Amino acid sequence: MIARATLSLLLGGTAFAGFTPVLNLIEPRGGQRGTELEMHFYGERLDGLQELLAYDPGIEVRSIAVENDKHASAKIFIKPDAPLGEHGLRVRTAGGVSYLRSFFVGQFPTVSEVDPNDKPDQAQRIELNTTVQGVAKQEDVDYYVCSLKKGQRFTAEVEAMRLGRTMFDAYVAIVDPKGFEIASCDDAPLLRTDAFVSTIIPEDGDYRVLVREAAYEGNDNCQYRVSIGTFPRPTGVFPAGAKPGETIEFKFIGDPAGEFAESIAIPADAQGRFPLFPKRDGLTAPSPVWIRVSPLNHVAEAEPNGSTKQATKLPDPPCAAHGVIGENGDVDFLSFKAKKGENLTLKVLGRELRSPLDAVLAIRDAKGKSLANNDDQGGPDSILQWAAPEDGDYTATIRDQLKRGGADFTYRLEITRREPVVAATLPVVERDNSQKWKVINVPRGNRYAAVINVTRENVGCDLAFSADSLPAGVSLKAPVFHRSVNATPVVFEAAGDAPVAGSLYRFKVKSTGDAPPVEGPLRDTVHHVEINNQGAYHSAESDRIAVAVIEEAPFRLELDPPAVPIVKNGSMQLKVRAQRTEGYKEAINLRFLWNPPGIGTPVNITMAGDQSEALYEVNANGDAAPGEWQICVLGEANTPKGPVLVSTSLVTLKIAEPYLGMAIDMAATEQGKPTTVLCKVEYPGKFTVNATAELLGLPHGATTQPVSFPHGQAEVHFPVEIAADAAVGKHTAMFCRVTVPENGTTILHQVGQGGTLRIDKPAANTPPPQPVAKTEDKPAPTAPAAKPLSRLEQLRQQGK
Repeated sequence: MIARATLSLLLGGTAFAGFTPVLNLIEPRGGQRGTELEMHFYGERLDGLQELLAYDPGIEVRSIAVENDKHASAKIFIKPDAPLGEHGLRVRTAGGVSYLRSFFVGQFPTVSEVDPNDKPDQAQRIELNTTVQGVAKQEDVDYYVCSLKKGQRFTAEVEAMRLGRTMFDAYVAIVDPKGFEIASCDDAPLLRTDAFVSTIIPEDGDYRVLVREAAYEGNDNCQYRVSIGTFPRPTGVFPAGAKPGETIEFKFIGDPAGEFAESIAIPADAQGRFPLFPKRDGLTAPSPVWIRVSPLNHVAEAEPNGSTKQATKLPDPPCAAHGVIGENGDVDFLSFKAKKGENLTLKVLGRELRSPLDAVLAIRDAKGKSLANNDDQGGPDSILQWAAPEDGDYTATIRDQLKRGGADFTYRLEITRREPVVAATLPVVERDNSQKWKVINVPRGNRYAAVINVTRENVGCDLAFSADSLPAGVSLKAPVFHRSVNATPVVFEAAGDAPVAGSLYRFKVKSTGDAPPVEGPLRDTVHHVEINNQGAYHSAESDRIAVAVIEEAPFRLELDPPAVPIVKNGSMQLKVRAQRTEGYKEAINLRFLWNPPGIGTPVNITMAGDQSEALYEVNANGDAAPGEWQICVLGEANTPKGPVLVSTSLVTLKIAEPYLGMAIDMAATEQGKPTTVLCKVEYPGKFTVNATAELLGLPHGATTQPVSFPHGQAEVHFPVEIAADAAVGKHTAMFCRVTVPENGTTILHQVGQGGTLRIDKPAANTPPPQPVAKTEDKPAPTAPAAKPLSRLEQLRQQGK
């Protein structure tokens, strides 16, 4: 859908009340163009309301009234030229920006449902071309009645799931004067899980529209808007695409009064999925049909084209074709030229444009031999990544997976070269809550961090992240996205005197260094209705992110830069410090937003309310990527004014190869007999101060002491005392923990994993160990200890 200009509507200043405003519901759910109405906001911490952020133009705020922290209202005017359909809205307070909620702009007057209307003889009478807002409660059936004449078109379209309130599968039907349903619908491909019915009235009389939850399982949250009248309701459009700035005569398909055409100019800045609102007899369909806008040269299929010889010829790639699988069993053949080795992407756009077509795409050579095919790949539409085996003519064939067809089974085929593409998104951080942490609320004099995900296609390069603009007083610190990673944290910082304000902003990523120049936008998708293990039922996408400066938070976080690197298979503890305002004693929940490759951390830790420091353990596995990586920690805490989030600045974590490595020789002994464990040391790195090694993973009854050794020493010996009741068996869990001093701290290594110590029971003729008598006499000097024998040498001496 085309991105429209951001519109921020100032509502007026109010006293700061709370962080993280919650907007649960906007009432009413929609309104008529050219009218004024009172819009109500319901939620939490709304008494600091300052502004309404709208993603589409056309709504003007004229006054505001704050009732309390859970309810505010505004008088708004919907301009006569406001775009029809769904408008995304957020509220901004001095403490933050809310989740995205929807409001629908329509062409008809809106009335409210009046109960009782759950029986045909209780049907609520309304004027034709009216929108009704109602609720489908459990086992509830709502009836509305209109008087019609023979030959009139009669249409009812329901906005239910699209209101984004709850899982609401609406059913709609038209009931004739005798009580028979003459048209009904549960789900329509054009509207997905919402429904519409449209028919030509067979005789004069009162006709009723029935609205209910499909399984009679409604509730108080099952709100709907149903538009009832004589407006057109086509189910498809042909062609299914256009170029920016192009004027095309579109044919609208599937209306019960017959097909009709309309010449429409596509805006010069349009791109991607684009809505067309069909118009006929001065009335407009309540919701759009969809086309694809791109600069590709395009042609329409020419029937008959049901064989290779009859195939519709396409322009040289990159190009597009528009077609219709017009009847059951129909197969369209589209021919194109390709050069040997040319990497092409062929994609059918059907379901993406709300066509009922479930496309199957195949490629054939000039002799009709099948070369590649695809049904669904990563979605309901077909896509093939393909390279031509030789120069020549090829044919793409398109059919429905179930061999269905119909006048509205439209599609667009795009054939493009595989060009470099980059893009960015915000990650989902909580299941079934896709909006969490999708707005950037930066406290004055503080910071906020977000993770940015990036995707690359047909290119491997470092990427730079930037903003087109930001609120006054806000700066962005974004490290380069190394080509080996697809995510990186970025930090927003607000000056202490930054104005409390906010709006919607665009961001982008672009290649750096010697990579081919390529850039792409940050686009965010939120799911209004999503069900665990089922997926999303209604979503909204935008290329703008809400960024706001909010009032001061009662704490600030600092992450101490590590003075030494972390090595592979090593660990360290990073110190997070909190600067609290006087009297603020709430616990702060800390989390790493992102870990460099091979780095592991706890999901979160808690800094208690009476503490100002916490240690965050960081571990590196054997595959950790050496280099310098930017990290930060996000902190969330409750306040008397609601929850607030702040972050540390970015600091550098260096990952290095280990300074040393160890191999532990196998050792064996008997209960009650001491032994020595020998470790052979390698030195891929350098250090200047003695290291200290600890032998860990010893079994019960085996003990030893740490050993200090200098750089270059080839072996480290651990004298191990074995108790008389030490655990018998082969113990394979030994390893060494070695700390290497550097820069006033230590670098921890974990090496020698898998060392083995075997402890046997004493032989039958071996006398038990005798206790050593205590004496006050000074012991006689002993000869230097002999070098410990390896296990292999011990076995050789024993003749084994």
